[in-house]
Amino acid sequence: MDIPLLLFLSITILGLNHNAEGSPFSFREATVHDIRIALDHNRLTSQELVKFYLKEIRRLNPVLNGVIEVNPDALHLAHKADQDRKAKKPGSVTGLAGIPILLKDNIATKDKLNTTAGSYALLGSIVPRDAGVVKKLRRAGAIILGKASMTEWAAYRSNNVPNGWNARRGQSVDPYLKSADPCGSSTGSATSVAANMAMVTLGTETYGSILCPSSSNSVVGIKP
Repeated sequence: MDIPLLLFLSITILGLNHNAEGSPFSFREATVHDIRIALDHNRLTSQELVKFYLKEIRRLNPVLNGVIEVNPDALHLAHKADQDRKAKKPGSVTGLAGIPILLKDNIATKDKLNTTAGSYALLGSIVPRDAGVVKKLRRAGAIILGKASMTEWAAYRSNNVPNGWNARRGQSVDPYLKSADPCGSSTGSATSVAANMAMVTLGTETYGSILCPSSSNSVVGIKP
């Protein structure tokens, strides 16, 4: 059965980048559209963008636990996106091409990333194929940055599991108020965007798992 998907959008991206040409690009208040223009006008590269988010994940994730793991091939994929854009390959300068996206840990990816729903029980398991939405993202040229943390088994492990907790990563934290309930189960998808560890993330919902964490963490959540 298909699961409704969520697109979390970041509205504040901190930082300032200088590309090889010396032209500054401000990450502050940047949108996907702003990033698209910067990429296509050589003011920013996908590699620089991925490096920025990986740096923010290393800096903030030990406290916030919004990201369960990063894609070891993210920088390689970013380099390929830059090369494709330079060569003006079809589809390389439109939409999400060259833009990193974080996926909830129950969305299957046929790559070096795990798909575990936050559980050690599935660590090291091999999925047969990419999820349908992942196939579409790859065709669009998006870079899979990693997997966002979530309430383990989407809160089906126990009625008493705290929102945003899983065995693999621990407790996800609302970046605005550590003592607040970050809500779930797409907790990491929301907290990662709120803390600028990613610009765009995907989550899933069956009963409030999109609406609640997006509301609790002050980000835009789109439920199709």
